Formats: sequence, structure tokens, C-alpha cells
Amino acid sequence: MRELVVGGIAFDREAEAPVLLLKDLVAPRYITLRIGPSEAMAILLHLQGTPPPRPFTHDLMKALLDSMGCSLDRVVLVDVVEGVCYAHLWLRLPSGKIRKVDARPSDSVALALRTSSPIFIEDDLFEELAQELPDLDLQ
Repeated sequence: MRELVVGGIAFDREAEAPVLLLKDLVAPRYITLRIGPSEAMAILLHLQGTPPPRPFTHDLMKALLDSMGCSLDRVVLVDVVEGVCYAHLWLRLPSGKIRKVDARPSDSVALALRTSSPIFIEDDLFEELAQELPDLDLQ
């Protein structure tokens, strides 16, 4: 697996949709994923350090995990099927066991940012999706 970091949010004018940029830690290659506007806003506000006026869904998810004594061990992008990317949340239970939960990548990344959890991608999927982009300084 490869570790990714959030490189920012861009806007695809052709598709009229926000795009999440996930940057490889080793090479100047990115994974780009179209995401919804509310998830883009949740990620952007967090990256900018701007607290929302009311908790977003991802803040609620973090509060629920904390209240149950669970933590987000990692996010893993695992597959693309018919153009749809799939991710797993690796939740560490109070017993120490890991439980994998299916989730959308955009929600997974928003939660990972709030919990300071790492984001990974399966090697084969990285090779399938990775693009070389100029060094971007986005938010």
C-alpha cells in the first residue's frame, strides 16, 4: 500500500464538480476523485482551519467514534468499479481489533482529516489511477 495526503480541492469546469486531489508521499503523482460539493466544503473548511457554524456529519462521526472508545486507524482506497471508487475505514475497537467498514472516499478523507488518520491506497489501484500533475498548491 501507498500512503497519500490531501493535496487540495480543485474544480473540474467541464464536469462542473469538485475534485479531491490525493498526493503520493513519494512521487509527484496524484489520485483525482470527483466528490460532492458538501464533502468538498467539509474538506476545504478543515484544511483552512475554519470551524463550521454547526458540526458537519464528519464531526459527528468523529464524536461517535470517540464516545464509543473507537478510533480511525486508517482509510484505504481499495477498488474502482464502473468509475466509482470504494474505500474502507479501518476502525480500531476498544478491544484492539480492527473492523473494516465500507465508505465513500470523500467521507473517509473528511473523517481522516478530523482524526489525523493516514490515508492509503492499494498498490494496483494506485498504478491504475495515478496521474502526474504539476506541483500544486491548492486548498
